[in-house]
Amino acid sequence: MSSQAVDCNALEATTSVEDITGNEHNRDILRALQNDELSQLWLCRPDLATEFEDYGLGSSRELDWLGHFVKKSTGLKSVGIFGSGTFGNCSGHSVDRFLDDLGKCNQIKNMTFSGANLAEIMYKLGPAMKNNNFTHIFVEACQLGVPEATFLFNTFGDMNSLEELDIDCEEDLANLNDDDMEGCIPSLAACTGMRSLKLNHLNLSTNSCAALRGVFPRMATLREVVLRGNSLDDDCTRLLAQGLSGCKQIQSLDLSNNRISDNGLDVLVQSLPTSVDALYLAWNDITLDRHVMLLRFRVINILGNTLCPGGTGVIAASLANPECRLEDLNLYSCNIGDEGTATLADGLRNNQRLTVMSLGDSITERGWNAFSSILCDASSINATYNSNHTLQDLGNYRIPEDVRLNFDLNQGKDKSGVAASKILQAHRHLDMRHLFGRELGLLPYVVAWLEHFAKSRLHLKLSSIFEFVRAMPMRVTDGMVRKAKGEKRKLNS
Repeated sequence: MSSQAVDCNALEATTSVEDITGNEHNRDILRALQNDELSQLWLCRPDLATEFEDYGLGSSRELDWLGHFVKKSTGLKSVGIFGSGTFGNCSGHSVDRFLDDLGKCNQIKNMTFSGANLAEIMYKLGPAMKNNNFTHIFVEACQLGVPEATFLFNTFGDMNSLEELDIDCEEDLANLNDDDMEGCIPSLAACTGMRSLKLNHLNLSTNSCAALRGVFPRMATLREVVLRGNSLDDDCTRLLAQGLSGCKQIQSLDLSNNRISDNGLDVLVQSLPTSVDALYLAWNDITLDRHVMLLRFRVINILGNTLCPGGTGVIAASLANPECRLEDLNLYSCNIGDEGTATLADGLRNNQRLTVMSLGDSITERGWNAFSSILCDASSINATYNSNHTLQDLGNYRIPEDVRLNFDLNQGKDKSGVAASKILQAHRHLDMRHLFGRELGLLPYVVAWLEHFAKSRLHLKLSSIFEFVRAMPMRVTDGMVRKAKGEKRKLNS
């Protein structure tokens, strides 16, 4: 715990890592850091060190040398502080020196606090965060009160290099209210290069969203916003949509675990920039008791929302629309039974975009079987050809075997090949009668198709050609006679 500084510059030539620490695990980290072979470093109490990058701090001397090597590193990109009491074995002066050295390493871009006691270190860390060009800040599972939040957000006001901010105070670790966060958020206006903003479980509500409305227009490069586990309602969605209206680069919005109803969903569908193609609204109050067009999104997640009896019909109407862009739809735990499953399946009859649709465990085999004829309609060759060749997953392991086999086929990128495989699988005999109108002119194409897709189905090839011959025997005979008269027979013919 001595606060006497170690002159690492003067002692480096005569000091080995064995002189610095007796912990072999820590020695490996120091060697890697000294040799500029370490890209990330985690600091924690000695009893929490489990991974290779975890350095369990045992003394001020070790921290001094860590700071010395960190300052000189050109390969270190990420530093994290894990758990409380990380600096418990170190003096305040050694902590100050280390953080000062940390601020001198401009190669470090990522700073993470995981389960750390921010009250112990936040005020010391401020200068290092301001002096360094950090681009990514992560604060997870940390106790966050008004003093810590205020200091932290004020620090962000001097970090125009920040591209990603992720704060997640899960399990009620945030001792903050909406007014507290309203006062913190305006400092983010300085972060004009922000690409990803995640503020989870911070008790955000109307006032905070009004503050965000004023901040978003400054973030021209914003791609992703995540506000999970707050207290957002329909009025909040209106404020957020207004603020995001000018963010033409944003692609994803996650408002899961809030209190948003169908009114809020309407606002988001109508008002979000067209660039938003992924919308996450899991565990809200959405019922879909009215007609809402969900065409514009590529990904929609409404897991855990209790849909009304007609809710699946609303979704099916969007899936059946030729303009539907949906590729991934999560409806798990949404009160969808066998009847709702059949409705969704019917909406997919002509859909050629949706790849994944996650459904719940309450569905029986009767519900899953509704997809059999959608994926491979065996009523005719044309019906099989026009079946759904895109859907690949229903997010459940209990689906029937025939549905699973068709999912495997649908993974093929050549959809014509997928259709051909289903035709050969579903039809033991190919009915050629509807092709007779083209007479023999179509026969070479039929033979070529069979040769390409049915290499091992000789009986199917022969029966298909036989149908043509049986349907128009004189045309076949005439054709062969004309060919024979026009050619000289060779001796070996």
